Amino acid sequence: MSITWKSAGWLLGLGALAAWGITQRLQQQQALAQESLQMQHWQVATLKPHLPQEAGSIVLPGQLQAWTEAPIYAHSSGFLKHWNVDIGTRVKAGQLIAELSTPDVDAQLLQAQAQLRQAQADEELARVTAERYAKLLPTHTVSPQDVDNHRLDAASKLAALESARANLDRLRALDQFRRIEAPADGVVTVRNVDVGTLVDNGSANGKATELFHLADIHRLRVYVPVPEAEVPQLDLSQSIYFTLPARPGQHWSATLTHGSGAIDPATHTELLELQLDNPGGLLLPGSYLEAHFQMRPANGVLVLPANTLIFRATGTAVATVDEGHRVHLKPVQVGRDLGDNLEILSGISTNDAVVLSPPDSLAEGDTVVAQPAKINP
Repeated sequence: MSITWKSAGWLLGLGALAAWGITQRLQQQQALAQESLQMQHWQVATLKPHLPQEAGSIVLPGQLQAWTEAPIYAHSSGFLKHWNVDIGTRVKAGQLIAELSTPDVDAQLLQAQAQLRQAQADEELARVTAERYAKLLPTHTVSPQDVDNHRLDAASKLAALESARANLDRLRALDQFRRIEAPADGVVTVRNVDVGTLVDNGSANGKATELFHLADIHRLRVYVPVPEAEVPQLDLSQSIYFTLPARPGQHWSATLTHGSGAIDPATHTELLELQLDNPGGLLLPGSYLEAHFQMRPANGVLVLPANTLIFRATGTAVATVDEGHRVHLKPVQVGRDLGDNLEILSGISTNDAVVLSPPDSLAEGDTVVAQPAKINP
Protein backbone atom coordinates (compact mmCIF):
# COMPACT_ATOMS: atom_id res chain seq x y z
CA MET A 1 0.00 0.00 0.00
CA SER A 2 2.83 2.35 0.80
CA ILE A 3 4.36 1.63 -2.56
CA THR A 4 1.15 2.71 -4.22
CA TRP A 5 1.14 6.10 -2.43
CA LYS A 6 4.74 6.70 -3.33
CA SER A 7 4.07 5.94 -6.98
CA ALA A 8 1.17 8.32 -7.00
CA GLY A 9 3.31 11.09 -5.46
CA TRP A 10 5.95 10.65 -8.03
CA LEU A 11 3.37 10.74 -10.75
CA LEU A 12 1.85 13.92 -9.34
CA GLY A 13 5.31 15.57 -9.13
CA LEU A 14 6.16 14.63 -12.64
CA GLY A 15 2.81 15.96 -13.84
CA ALA A 16 3.30 19.27 -12.04
CA LEU A 17 6.81 19.63 -13.44
CA ALA A 18 5.55 18.88 -16.92
CA ALA A 19 2.73 21.43 -16.52
CA TRP A 20 5.19 24.10 -15.32
CA GLY A 21 7.52 23.42 -18.29
CA ILE A 22 4.62 23.63 -20.72
CA THR A 23 3.48 26.91 -19.15
CA GLN A 24 6.98 28.42 -19.41
CA ARG A 25 7.25 27.41 -22.99
CA LEU A 26 3.87 28.91 -23.82
CA GLN A 27 4.83 32.17 -22.10
CA GLN A 28 8.11 32.30 -24.02
CA GLN A 29 6.31 31.61 -27.26
CA GLN A 30 3.81 34.38 -26.51
CA ALA A 31 6.61 36.83 -25.66
CA LEU A 32 8.48 35.88 -28.81
CA ALA A 33 5.33 36.29 -30.86
CA GLN A 34 4.72 39.74 -29.38
CA GLU A 35 8.33 40.74 -29.98
CA SER A 36 8.12 39.49 -33.56
CA LEU A 37 4.90 41.41 -34.02
CA GLN A 38 6.51 44.57 -32.71
CA MET A 39 9.54 44.07 -34.94
CA GLN A 40 7.26 43.95 -37.93
CA HIS A 41 6.49 47.65 -37.30
CA TRP A 42 9.41 50.10 -37.54
CA GLN A 43 9.81 52.59 -34.75
CA VAL A 44 10.39 55.90 -36.63
CA ALA A 45 10.60 59.60 -35.84
CA THR A 46 8.87 62.08 -38.13
CA LEU A 47 8.92 65.81 -38.72
CA LYS A 48 7.10 68.35 -40.86
CA PRO A 49 8.81 70.11 -43.77
CA HIS A 50 9.13 73.81 -43.07
CA LEU A 51 9.66 77.00 -45.00
CA PRO A 52 13.22 78.35 -45.08
CA GLN A 53 13.80 80.91 -42.36
CA GLU A 54 16.15 82.81 -44.64
CA ALA A 55 17.19 82.49 -48.26
CA GLY A 56 20.86 82.22 -47.37
CA SER A 57 23.78 83.30 -49.48
CA ILE A 58 26.05 81.91 -52.14
CA VAL A 59 29.80 82.36 -52.58
CA LEU A 60 31.14 82.52 -56.13
CA PRO A 61 34.70 82.93 -57.41
CA GLY A 62 35.67 86.05 -59.31
CA GLN A 63 38.57 88.21 -60.37
CA LEU A 64 39.65 91.80 -59.93
CA GLN A 65 40.55 93.82 -63.02
CA ALA A 66 41.92 97.31 -63.44
CA TRP A 67 39.58 100.11 -64.39
CA THR A 68 41.46 100.46 -67.68
CA GLU A 69 44.43 98.56 -69.06
CA ALA A 70 46.58 99.72 -71.96
CA PRO A 71 49.39 97.87 -73.70
CA ILE A 72 51.88 100.46 -74.93
CA TYR A 73 53.45 100.00 -78.35
CA ALA A 74 55.82 102.13 -80.39
CA HIS A 75 54.42 103.86 -83.45
CA SER A 76 57.92 103.99 -84.90
CA SER A 77 60.60 101.32 -85.26
CA GLY A 78 64.06 101.68 -83.77
CA PHE A 79 66.24 100.84 -80.78
CA LEU A 80 65.31 101.64 -77.20
CA LYS A 81 67.51 104.52 -76.18
CA HIS A 82 66.50 104.63 -72.50
CA TRP A 83 63.53 103.95 -70.22
CA ASN A 84 62.43 106.06 -67.25
CA VAL A 85 59.94 103.83 -65.44
CA ASP A 86 59.87 100.26 -64.21
CA ILE A 87 57.12 97.94 -62.96
CA GLY A 88 55.18 99.39 -60.03
CA THR A 89 55.88 103.00 -61.06
CA ARG A 90 52.89 105.33 -60.94
CA VAL A 91 52.78 107.62 -63.95
CA LYS A 92 50.70 110.56 -65.14
CA ALA A 93 49.13 111.00 -68.57
CA GLY A 94 51.68 112.45 -70.99
CA GLN A 95 54.69 111.53 -68.84
CA LEU A 96 57.78 110.42 -70.78
CA ILE A 97 58.43 106.78 -69.96
CA ALA A 98 60.94 105.81 -72.69
CA GLU A 99 62.65 107.12 -75.81
CA LEU A 100 63.70 105.41 -79.03
CA SER A 101 66.67 105.90 -81.29
CA THR A 102 65.27 105.88 -84.85
CA PRO A 103 68.12 106.15 -87.41
CA ASP A 104 65.85 105.05 -90.27
CA VAL A 105 63.37 107.80 -89.54
CA ASP A 106 66.18 110.34 -89.17
CA ALA A 107 67.55 109.40 -92.60
CA GLN A 108 64.08 109.54 -94.15
CA LEU A 109 63.53 112.94 -92.57
CA LEU A 110 66.72 114.31 -94.10
CA GLN A 111 65.78 112.85 -97.48
CA ALA A 112 62.30 114.36 -97.25
CA GLN A 113 63.76 117.79 -96.48
CA ALA A 114 65.99 117.56 -99.57
CA GLN A 115 63.06 116.38 -101.70
CA LEU A 116 61.02 119.32 -100.46
CA ARG A 117 63.74 121.79 -101.48
CA GLN A 118 63.95 120.13 -104.91
CA ALA A 119 60.17 120.24 -105.29
CA GLN A 120 60.15 123.93 -104.35
CA ALA A 121 62.77 124.69 -106.99
CA ASP A 122 60.96 122.67 -109.65
CA GLU A 123 57.66 124.32 -108.82
CA GLU A 124 59.15 127.81 -108.94
CA LEU A 125 60.84 127.16 -112.31
CA ALA A 126 57.66 125.68 -113.80
CA ARG A 127 55.55 128.57 -112.51
CA VAL A 128 57.91 131.28 -113.86
CA THR A 129 58.16 129.53 -117.24
CA ALA A 130 54.38 129.22 -117.49
CA GLU A 131 53.97 132.95 -116.69
CA ARG A 132 56.49 133.91 -119.36
CA TYR A 133 54.85 131.77 -122.04
CA ALA A 134 51.50 133.25 -121.12
CA LYS A 135 52.91 136.79 -121.74
CA LEU A 136 54.36 135.76 -125.12
CA LEU A 137 51.12 134.29 -126.41
CA PRO A 138 49.68 137.66 -127.63
CA THR A 139 52.81 138.25 -129.71
CA HIS A 140 52.29 134.92 -131.51
CA THR A 141 55.88 133.94 -130.84
CA VAL A 142 54.74 130.82 -128.97
CA SER A 143 51.94 128.48 -129.76
CA PRO A 144 48.91 127.99 -127.51
CA GLN A 145 49.98 124.38 -127.11
CA ASP A 146 53.29 125.43 -125.57
CA VAL A 147 51.46 127.76 -123.18
CA ASP A 148 49.12 124.94 -122.07
CA ASN A 149 52.03 122.53 -121.66
CA HIS A 150 53.91 124.86 -119.34
CA ARG A 151 50.76 125.87 -117.44
CA LEU A 152 49.89 122.26 -116.72
CA ASP A 153 53.52 121.45 -115.92
CA ALA A 154 53.48 124.23 -113.32
CA ALA A 155 50.30 122.74 -111.81
CA SER A 156 51.97 119.30 -111.70
CA LYS A 157 55.05 120.71 -110.01
CA LEU A 158 52.82 122.46 -107.45
CA ALA A 159 51.11 119.16 -106.63
CA ALA A 160 54.52 117.50 -106.27
CA LEU A 161 55.57 120.30 -103.92
CA GLU A 162 52.47 119.76 -101.75
CA SER A 163 53.15 116.01 -101.69
CA ALA A 164 56.74 116.56 -100.60
CA ARG A 165 55.59 118.95 -97.88
CA ALA A 166 53.01 116.45 -96.63
CA ASN A 167 55.62 113.67 -96.60
CA LEU A 168 57.94 115.85 -94.55
CA ASP A 169 55.13 116.61 -92.07
CA ARG A 170 54.42 112.89 -91.78
CA LEU A 171 58.03 112.07 -91.01
CA ARG A 172 58.27 114.93 -88.52
CA ALA A 173 55.20 113.55 -86.73
CA LEU A 174 56.70 110.07 -86.89
CA ASP A 175 59.90 111.43 -85.40
CA GLN A 176 57.89 112.68 -82.42
CA PHE A 177 56.84 109.09 -81.70
CA ARG A 178 60.35 108.31 -80.61
CA ARG A 179 59.09 109.68 -77.31
CA ILE A 180 56.96 107.01 -75.57
CA GLU A 181 54.48 108.77 -73.30
CA ALA A 182 51.89 107.40 -70.87
CA PRO A 183 48.42 107.55 -72.43
CA ALA A 184 46.70 107.85 -69.02
CA ASP A 185 47.31 107.87 -65.30
CA GLY A 186 48.14 104.45 -63.92
CA VAL A 187 50.70 101.95 -62.73
CA VAL A 188 53.26 100.25 -64.95
CA THR A 189 52.64 96.52 -64.54
CA VAL A 190 54.88 95.15 -67.31
CA ARG A 191 58.18 96.22 -68.89
CA ASN A 192 59.21 94.04 -71.81
CA VAL A 193 62.21 95.96 -73.16
CA ASP A 194 65.60 97.16 -72.09
CA VAL A 195 68.19 99.58 -73.48
CA GLY A 196 69.25 98.51 -76.98
CA THR A 197 66.17 96.36 -77.67
CA LEU A 198 65.07 96.45 -81.29
CA VAL A 199 61.51 97.79 -81.30
CA ASP A 200 59.22 96.95 -84.21
CA ASN A 201 56.03 98.89 -84.83
CA GLY A 202 54.59 95.99 -86.81
CA SER A 203 54.42 97.80 -90.14
CA ALA A 204 56.55 95.13 -91.82
CA ASN A 205 55.29 91.84 -90.36
CA GLY A 206 52.22 92.89 -88.36
CA LYS A 207 53.84 91.93 -85.04
CA ALA A 208 54.45 95.02 -82.95
CA THR A 209 56.61 94.95 -79.82
CA GLU A 210 54.74 95.66 -76.59
CA LEU A 211 56.97 97.94 -74.56
CA PHE A 212 54.96 98.46 -71.36
CA HIS A 213 51.61 97.59 -69.87
CA LEU A 214 49.74 100.28 -67.98
CA ALA A 215 46.86 99.74 -65.53
CA ASP A 216 44.62 102.36 -63.97
CA ILE A 217 43.78 101.03 -60.47
CA HIS A 218 42.15 104.05 -58.85
CA ARG A 219 38.92 102.13 -59.43
CA LEU A 220 38.51 98.41 -60.04
CA ARG A 221 36.10 96.10 -61.79
CA VAL A 222 35.01 92.77 -60.31
CA TYR A 223 33.95 90.08 -62.76
CA VAL A 224 31.97 87.12 -61.40
CA PRO A 225 30.55 84.32 -63.58
CA VAL A 226 27.25 83.15 -62.08
CA PRO A 227 25.97 79.63 -62.87
CA GLU A 228 22.85 79.62 -65.00
CA ALA A 229 20.74 77.90 -62.31
CA GLU A 230 21.68 80.50 -59.69
CA VAL A 231 21.00 83.63 -61.76
CA PRO A 232 17.24 83.89 -61.02
CA GLN A 233 17.82 83.32 -57.29
CA LEU A 234 20.30 86.14 -56.70
CA ASP A 235 18.92 89.08 -54.75
CA LEU A 236 20.87 91.84 -56.45
CA SER A 237 19.09 94.54 -54.45
CA GLN A 238 21.11 93.54 -51.38
CA SER A 239 24.66 94.66 -50.73
CA ILE A 240 27.38 92.54 -52.29
CA TYR A 241 30.74 92.05 -50.69
CA PHE A 242 33.78 90.01 -51.49
CA THR A 243 36.78 88.61 -49.67
CA LEU A 244 40.32 87.80 -50.72
CA PRO A 245 41.98 84.56 -49.60
CA ALA A 246 45.24 86.52 -49.53
CA ARG A 247 43.76 88.95 -46.95
CA PRO A 248 41.76 86.88 -44.44
CA GLY A 249 39.44 88.71 -42.10
CA GLN A 250 38.83 91.62 -44.47
CA HIS A 251 35.98 92.29 -46.87
CA TRP A 252 35.04 94.98 -49.37
CA SER A 253 31.68 96.16 -50.66
CA ALA A 254 31.07 96.50 -54.38
CA THR A 255 28.27 97.90 -56.55
CA LEU A 256 26.68 95.86 -59.30
CA THR A 257 26.84 97.84 -62.55
CA HIS A 258 26.41 95.46 -65.45
CA GLY A 259 25.29 91.99 -66.37
CA SER A 260 26.04 90.39 -69.69
CA GLY A 261 22.37 89.58 -70.21
CA ALA A 262 23.29 86.29 -71.87
CA ILE A 263 24.45 82.82 -70.88
CA ASP A 264 27.86 81.74 -72.09
CA PRO A 265 27.22 78.47 -73.98
CA ALA A 266 30.68 77.17 -73.07
CA THR A 267 30.44 77.67 -69.29
CA HIS A 268 26.65 78.14 -68.84
CA THR A 269 27.26 81.22 -66.72
CA GLU A 270 26.24 84.87 -66.88
CA LEU A 271 29.03 87.37 -66.31
CA LEU A 272 28.33 90.11 -63.74
CA GLU A 273 30.44 93.24 -63.37
CA LEU A 274 30.80 95.04 -60.05
CA GLN A 275 32.80 98.18 -59.35
CA LEU A 276 34.49 99.72 -56.34
CA ASP A 277 36.93 102.50 -55.53
CA ASN A 278 40.52 101.63 -54.70
CA PRO A 279 41.96 104.92 -53.41
CA GLY A 280 44.91 103.45 -51.55
CA GLY A 281 45.79 100.97 -54.26
CA LEU A 282 45.54 98.16 -51.71
CA LEU A 283 43.68 95.84 -54.07
CA LEU A 284 45.64 94.56 -57.04
CA PRO A 285 44.19 93.72 -60.45
CA GLY A 286 44.22 90.05 -61.31
CA SER A 287 43.55 88.96 -57.71
CA TYR A 288 41.31 85.95 -57.08
CA LEU A 289 38.30 86.75 -54.89
CA GLU A 290 35.16 85.22 -53.44
CA ALA A 291 31.97 87.22 -53.97
CA HIS A 292 29.10 86.80 -51.47
CA PHE A 293 25.57 87.19 -52.85
CA GLN A 294 22.31 87.10 -50.92
CA MET A 295 19.72 84.72 -52.33
CA ARG A 296 16.07 85.46 -53.03
CA PRO A 297 13.55 83.06 -51.39
CA ALA A 298 11.98 80.84 -54.02
CA ASN A 299 8.22 80.26 -54.10
CA GLY A 300 7.07 76.81 -52.96
CA VAL A 301 10.46 75.73 -51.61
CA LEU A 302 10.52 73.67 -48.39
CA VAL A 303 13.42 72.57 -46.22
CA LEU A 304 14.23 69.09 -44.89
CA PRO A 305 17.26 67.57 -43.16
CA ALA A 306 19.62 65.72 -45.45
CA ASN A 307 19.03 62.44 -43.57
CA THR A 308 15.43 62.21 -44.78
CA LEU A 309 16.31 61.33 -48.37
CA ILE A 310 15.98 57.85 -49.80
CA PHE A 311 18.00 57.01 -52.89
CA ARG A 312 16.46 54.31 -55.03
CA ALA A 313 16.85 53.20 -58.63
CA THR A 314 13.65 55.09 -59.44
CA GLY A 315 15.10 58.34 -58.11
CA THR A 316 15.27 60.41 -54.94
CA ALA A 317 12.32 60.16 -52.54
CA VAL A 318 11.24 60.68 -48.93
CA ALA A 319 9.13 58.39 -46.73
CA THR A 320 5.94 59.91 -45.32
CA VAL A 321 3.52 58.42 -42.78
CA ASP A 322 -0.22 58.88 -43.11
CA GLU A 323 -2.85 58.87 -40.35
CA GLY A 324 -3.15 55.10 -40.59
CA HIS A 325 0.57 54.69 -39.92
CA ARG A 326 1.16 53.56 -43.46
CA VAL A 327 4.35 54.51 -45.30
CA HIS A 328 4.25 56.29 -48.66
CA LEU A 329 7.37 56.95 -50.71
CA LYS A 330 7.11 60.30 -52.47
CA PRO A 331 9.56 61.33 -55.23
CA VAL A 332 11.04 64.77 -54.60
CA GLN A 333 13.12 67.30 -56.51
CA VAL A 334 16.10 68.49 -54.49
CA GLY A 335 17.36 72.06 -54.77
CA ARG A 336 20.33 73.71 -53.11
CA ASP A 337 22.42 72.14 -50.38
CA LEU A 338 22.11 74.39 -47.31
CA GLY A 339 24.51 72.38 -45.16
CA ASP A 340 22.53 70.30 -42.67
CA ASN A 341 19.36 70.94 -44.65
CA LEU A 342 18.32 70.67 -48.27
CA GLU A 343 15.87 72.63 -50.37
CA ILE A 344 12.97 70.51 -51.63
CA LEU A 345 11.54 72.09 -54.75
CA SER A 346 8.57 69.78 -55.27
CA GLY A 347 6.95 66.52 -54.16
CA ILE A 348 5.84 67.26 -50.57
CA SER A 349 3.87 69.76 -48.54
CA THR A 350 4.05 71.20 -45.05
CA ASN A 351 1.35 68.71 -43.95
CA ASP A 352 3.45 65.62 -44.65
CA ALA A 353 5.05 63.70 -41.78
CA VAL A 354 8.48 62.79 -43.14
CA VAL A 355 10.51 59.95 -41.66
CA LEU A 356 13.92 60.81 -40.25
CA SER A 357 16.75 58.38 -41.10
CA PRO A 358 14.46 55.88 -42.85
CA PRO A 359 15.68 52.24 -42.85
CA ASP A 360 16.99 50.99 -46.18
CA SER A 361 14.38 48.22 -46.31
CA LEU A 362 11.43 50.55 -45.70
CA ALA A 363 8.91 50.03 -48.49
CA GLU A 364 5.66 51.49 -49.76
CA GLY A 365 2.70 50.45 -47.61
CA ASP A 366 4.70 49.33 -44.56
CA THR A 367 3.08 49.89 -41.18
CA VAL A 368 5.23 51.82 -38.71
CA VAL A 369 5.03 53.21 -35.22
CA ALA A 370 5.66 56.93 -35.74
CA GLN A 371 6.45 59.55 -33.15
CA PRO A 372 7.17 63.23 -33.82
CA ALA A 373 10.82 64.19 -33.50
CA LYS A 374 11.55 66.15 -30.32
CA ILE A 375 13.33 68.90 -32.24
CA ASN A 376 12.26 70.03 -35.68
CA PRO A 377 15.56 70.83 -37.52
